[in-house]
Amino acid sequence: MLPVVSIGSVSLPVPPLLIIASFWLALWVAARAGQRFGLNEDVIFNAGFYGAVGGLLGARVWYVVQYWSYYRDRFGEAFALNLNTLASFEGIVIGLLVAAVYLQRQHTPGAAFFDAMAPGLAVFACGLSLANLASGAAFGEPANLPWAIELWNARRHPTQLYDLALGLGIWFVTLRLLRSGPPSGRTFGVFVASFAASRLLTEGFRGDSALLPGGWRSIQWVWLALLLVALAVLAWLDTRRASGRSVDGSL
Repeated sequence: MLPVVSIGSVSLPVPPLLIIASFWLALWVAARAGQRFGLNEDVIFNAGFYGAVGGLLGARVWYVVQYWSYYRDRFGEAFALNLNTLASFEGIVIGLLVAAVYLQRQHTPGAAFFDAMAPGLAVFACGLSLANLASGAAFGEPANLPWAIELWNARRHPTQLYDLALGLGIWFVTLRLLRSGPPSGRTFGVFVASFAASRLLTEGFRGDSALLPGGWRSIQWVWLALLLVALAVLAWLDTRRASGRSVDGSL
């Protein structure tokens, strides 16, 4: 873990800095990819900014509502920003909806935008994995393996590094797909399917999530559902491409 780095008398929190840096790097990667399809990079940066603000606020509000029994008598704490008190999945969904509304107002081609965002999102996922490693979040179950890491007074699966390795692989695949032809939404679909499959796999090694009867973790059902939806969308896109129909889908 490396939660804080000290420079002289100044202490800087490493995980938030990694998240911010990876977010802007992800937007830069997406903007570069979008140029291949004639997208305005300002539109991509603006969509990312509005989506981030909307997602952050939405994640915090959702968390407060979810644990209202606690915040009801401590309402002032509801306005405290803490990365550990955010509803991450719901925040991502809200952020995507905010970005989609902005893109619809800009009449941006949907397939081109989402395909361009795929490698950027993979970069951001890698940044989150590094942030989790620095903070000790998303830690793995105890394991007696040569590559286990010492964390929280035990040797554990380095699930953050598993996520990082798979994220780099997904980034490489999305870059290759972007060069294979015009935008159709397929690259984004492959990203979603690959990301859901990778999290479905690594979640099985996590030691910080609730177990359900049968050994499954609750979030694994979410990733499984997302994987199935992404595969269905990919099959639909391939069917349309085989029939010669375009899938430009302006937002």
